[in-house]
Amino acid sequence: MEWPYEYTPYIWPMLISGLFIFVLGIYCIRHRTAPGAVPFIILMAFAILWLSANALGLAGTDDATRIFWLKFEVAFILPMVSAALCFALEYAGLGRWLTWQTLAVLVIVPLAFVLLILTNEMHHLVWTQTWIDGSIHIERGPAQWIAIVCGFSLSLVHLAVIAWLFVHFPRHRWIAVGLFISPLIMRAAALLNVSHQNPIEPLNPMAMVLIFALLPYALAFFRLRMFEVVPVARNTVIDRMTEGMMVLDAEKRIADVNEAVRILLGIEGAKIIGGCVEDVLQAFPDILAMIDNPDAAQREMPIGSIRGRWYHASISSLFDRRGFRLGYLIWFYDITDQRGAQAQILDQQRTLAMLKERELLARDLHDGIGQMIAAAHLQAKSASELLAKGETVQVESCLRRLADITQEAKESVHEYLLGVKIGSQGEQGLLSTLRHYLKHYSQNYGIRTELVVSPELKSKRIDGIVEIQLQPIILEALTNVRKHAEASSARVNVAPCDGQVRITIEDDGRGFDPKGISAYEGFGLRSMRGRAEAAEGLFEVNSATGKGTRVTVCVPLRKEEP
Repeated sequence: MEWPYEYTPYIWPMLISGLFIFVLGIYCIRHRTAPGAVPFIILMAFAILWLSANALGLAGTDDATRIFWLKFEVAFILPMVSAALCFALEYAGLGRWLTWQTLAVLVIVPLAFVLLILTNEMHHLVWTQTWIDGSIHIERGPAQWIAIVCGFSLSLVHLAVIAWLFVHFPRHRWIAVGLFISPLIMRAAALLNVSHQNPIEPLNPMAMVLIFALLPYALAFFRLRMFEVVPVARNTVIDRMTEGMMVLDAEKRIADVNEAVRILLGIEGAKIIGGCVEDVLQAFPDILAMIDNPDAAQREMPIGSIRGRWYHASISSLFDRRGFRLGYLIWFYDITDQRGAQAQILDQQRTLAMLKERELLARDLHDGIGQMIAAAHLQAKSASELLAKGETVQVESCLRRLADITQEAKESVHEYLLGVKIGSQGEQGLLSTLRHYLKHYSQNYGIRTELVVSPELKSKRIDGIVEIQLQPIILEALTNVRKHAEASSARVNVAPCDGQVRITIEDDGRGFDPKGISAYEGFGLRSMRGRAEAAEGLFEVNSATGKGTRVTVCVPLRKEEP
């Protein structure tokens, strides 16, 4: 039996195109997990089969062999168009359109056309007659015209998808241009074939231009890293995020926004792409202020038309591998719930601090003014009993002690109110309060006072909760200096100490023996110690008769959260 094929130089374009397609197919197999890669692999497989049918038909030596391979050549065209459309949809992030119904149509229609080709001798729906005069000529039947219309229709959808990709994804526009040119080249060659205007017979113009149609794919694969940064990843991940994302180019034009930003800012994503950010975001001056100063990387701000919603906005620069700035990435996180939780925690902390302060105040009133009132009551009762007995001298003594006690209670209340008033007016923390208080203290009681603050602490701020406890300790220590020390001067020293702050109140008074102090006289010291412990600090009293007194309290700059 004679071999029905012979060598012809016409097969070389097919072999070169086939080798090129094989390389692209291997690349896609290595990146088969990327969206669109699997349909492209199928497309390349059909393209190789189609080229093989073309080459074998050209190499055929008899009419039956040529017509046999012509059937395969025609049969593979519609599957290639379908695979190309599936690739475009998946790559552009529109894979949701590829439902099982759509896939069924894309598979069943080409299969039905193949069956019609194989049974054409029975019905002649694909072509009515064929003849050969150096090249194969056919008279197309209705089924083939329907297949041609279907193929061109699918190609138009393919081009529309690529155009959509070009409009909506500026970052992928060069890729989209290449993907748009490729089907145009193939469709132009197909028109020449359909209209019998083939200037290169017996070669198929589609086979001759195939390698040129696939060059944009090679450029997209190997130069633009098409399967490494794909729009579908953006669609499935970024567009479905609850956080807002906006991308600016180096000239601060809007390159991309996701759905969350479009809803948040009330803007139409497709219309603002490429627009200057200052023109698009005129209604959002806080965002523009952050963009104008990218070093201010983050801030919290209310955004959008929904009142009470707060967002944490952050901006970061985008650089390529060479260190060139490509643009900026802006994120918007909804922190309304976090702010509400933080506000609730702060309210709880304030309530707890207020209750703790009330507890300490109640203890101070009980141990201080309460004791004075009890003593005043005792003196009044004693005076009444002595008066009934006619012992006027003792009555006069009781009344004098009663007057001293009430005067001391009055001064204690006045001093407490003075400390509260000055503390409420202080805008710079404890140190400012102390300066004001010591000024009034020196003027009212004639005791020379001095405040010494370490330079290291002038730039630091003591925690407000710690200050609340420190102020009454210092005021109580100065009250003791006024009442008991008989001092002419006092000094308050504030200095850092191993990550804490140490406050020392010293006087040059007569001093006392801490071990010999009575329970009644020591209620003030107990109150100061309790406040120091509430601030997670230490309290110490050093004194000796005739050598003055030094009260030291050491507390952390910031109270640890429970």
